[in-house]
Amino acid sequence: MYDSPASKQGSGTTATKTFSSLLKENKPIIGAAISIGSVLCAQIVARSGFEWVLIDQEHAPTSPREATNLTHAVVAASAGQCVPIIRVPSHGIEWIKWALDSGAGGVIIPMVQSRKEAEDIIQRAIYPPIGQRSFGPFLAPYADTDNSSDVGKYLSKRARDLAIMPMIESVDGIKNAEEILSVKGVTGCFIGPYDLRQSLGLAGGDGEESSFIEALEKVLEIGKRLGVHIGTVAATEVASKRKTEMGFSFLLSGQDPNFLASGAKASFQICEKGRTAARAQKL
Repeated sequence: MYDSPASKQGSGTTATKTFSSLLKENKPIIGAAISIGSVLCAQIVARSGFEWVLIDQEHAPTSPREATNLTHAVVAASAGQCVPIIRVPSHGIEWIKWALDSGAGGVIIPMVQSRKEAEDIIQRAIYPPIGQRSFGPFLAPYADTDNSSDVGKYLSKRARDLAIMPMIESVDGIKNAEEILSVKGVTGCFIGPYDLRQSLGLAGGDGEESSFIEALEKVLEIGKRLGVHIGTVAATEVASKRKTEMGFSFLLSGQDPNFLASGAKASFQICEKGRTAARAQKL
């Protein structure tokens, strides 16, 4: 009898990866942001080799329902090899609840600036006895390549391996980084370079200014000491090399609007080059 891919996944031969399982490969894992909100775009990105994706609700008008659909599409299209992480728009209990109940591999929470804020996030993201996350992960089993997955499996396995990652992206966040990252349940941290640089009085999303580099190095040192993985943006080959050498554990390379724009422009330029060459031959 023919075994379909789904039946093989259901038998456990293809396990849905988690963020922590990717990080155990001892190399920075490379991701992309999804902000257009298209399921097709999400599927294309998930099948392009990226190891994780950031489904953006902070700077894109992505609804909780859309984020859930995108989460399931990423897992299905990549056969569980690409891990969806949702960046929620705020610290609110409703956003964290909706994001995790989708079955996402974790959440990134913007602009965390104190220990108290980190503690509140953990209470909303993790089930008792550590936190007080409300029960109701009824959509989560469908973000799993195991077609026999159910709520019981989610609670006993996947919910215990979530990535809960505050963003440090301000002067106050850097100042309080040790307190933020030492909160039990915090598994990672994403440094938002654009907001951080604005907070430091700097322009753009990257640079060599001493205040910026020192801020990155401070968080990296604390993360290494506490066993917390640190990630950031690396949109170019040079940036990826430098951030890898600095010791970042996960990188965000770009986002789907930019991929579409650059791909469309490159395709036009190729065709236009041929047209120009043909016309030149006639002269």
